[in-house]
Amino acid sequence: MSQSRKQLKGSSLLVQRGFSMPEVLLSLFVLSIGLVSIVSVISASLRYSYITRDAIVASELAQEGVELVRNVRDNDFVSGGDGFASFSNGEHCRIDWDDSVGILDCNPGQNPLSRYRLQYQGGIYAHVNSNQERYSRYIYIDYDNGGGKRALVRSFVIWGSGTLPPGNGNGNPASCNASVECVYTEAFLTSWR
Repeated sequence: MSQSRKQLKGSSLLVQRGFSMPEVLLSLFVLSIGLVSIVSVISASLRYSYITRDAIVASELAQEGVELVRNVRDNDFVSGGDGFASFSNGEHCRIDWDDSVGILDCNPGQNPLSRYRLQYQGGIYAHVNSNQERYSRYIYIDYDNGGGKRALVRSFVIWGSGTLPPGNGNGNPASCNASVECVYTEAFLTSWR
């Protein structure tokens, strides 16, 4: 009889030799390397999906800021104004979807961080005076009240550990760089009447 197979007396069962300790350890090592790799890929994928989610939400909030300012201009036209009654040059502003028609909350030169914080309640973002929320929206309006009557509106949204662009004081797009989690959008608003 061979060493690896022995036939039991009166039985047709074969007994086989088991795995050796080095074989078991090697298979456990290969299995653990595979599991660690899979877990790290899943972890990185989740982290990047959260980063992407934050950037998409911030982009939409920035666009909303420009659209709200556009709405202020359009409502002023409807009420018989020149469209820019609420605009002044170099303003640091905020506006919410539920603000009264034609209202821009602007304080030139002020930059308290909490003033621009957005709070998420009931599926909607609005400004709140606290430091606990994820996103901040800051709108910079550069208005030329000369013959052309036009305004450059830049809406910045910052999240995470970033600081607000108003620190630069001029709504500079360079404020959104690799070290700041920030997006911005801009639009020229003109007198279309």
